[in-house]
Amino acid sequence: MSADYFRKDQADGVTAPDLSKDCSFSEHIVRARGKRTQLTSVSLSPEKIRDFGPVLYQALQPEINSDGHALVQHSDLMSALRDAANSSQKEERARAIQAQRYARRRKEGVLQWSFDVTGVEKKDMITWAFKNIQKYFKRE
Repeated sequence: MSADYFRKDQADGVTAPDLSKDCSFSEHIVRARGKRTQLTSVSLSPEKIRDFGPVLYQALQPEINSDGHALVQHSDLMSALRDAANSSQKEERARAIQAQRYARRRKEGVLQWSFDVTGVEKKDMITWAFKNIQKYFKRE
């Protein structure tokens, strides 16, 4: 059985990702605070991921996995960040090293969404994503 992952967010639901924006794990962790990317941060520790609001949500991994999305576990995320730090250009290497520190402190994992957004207009993407990700979280 895999470990539980959590997120603190607003009372009306988990903040929607912007499925039209693509970035690396390290960019998401280091630069995207307060901005939306195609990824959603979660944590093994409910106390460590409180940046986004006061209400605690638990990620529902069976539903996430069965619908074809991926939860990048903390250990796998740390491995990916180490690989990026060892094999990237100077700028990305520095970002990956910083992302490792943040991710370790926050016990962070990342949700990679794989929705088919064909037919969803860019201007409607965030509203569409908000409606579609709520079923993957349970309010605690």
